[in-house]
Amino acid sequence: MNKNLFLALAFTVLAGEGRADERKPLSAAAAPPKVTTAGRPIVSAEAWETELSACLPLFKVKPRCFTELFLRVPPRQLSLFESEAERLTSDLSRWVGKDELSTFYRVKEQVLGEWMTVRHYVLEDTQGNVRLIRVSFRRMAAEWWVQGVRLFDKDELEKELGLD
Repeated sequence: MNKNLFLALAFTVLAGEGRADERKPLSAAAAPPKVTTAGRPIVSAEAWETELSACLPLFKVKPRCFTELFLRVPPRQLSLFESEAERLTSDLSRWVGKDELSTFYRVKEQVLGEWMTVRHYVLEDTQGNVRLIRVSFRRMAAEWWVQGVRLFDKDELEKELGLD
């Protein structure tokens, strides 16, 4: 069969055209598999930060990118962290509201040899409002993982950074 004809037939069937008894709404067509990074190791804290930078401008339309960043935990811990990652993303969505996230700053870092890194980031929206997020990265079996994430309100920001 001609390759183009095959593709055209496949498209027609997926689009729900053809005989009436074969028609399906587009939503019933097989959805493409989700590509997820959850449960996968990170190359380094710097690589995770690069992913955060890429995710930031997409936050309003794709907040799931933040959830997946928070879920870069070992697969055996994934089920323990899923609800927390969803809650953190939801809290950020409520805080941002109709605004947009504009930038982030790494404001503090603590490195514990080759074993663990803890970083604090200030997230800023387009109105200048800020939140603090602390992310711990840990090396396990020669791979880097997110160890924990915590979101702080503006009121807690100075105390967490040791500025009060």
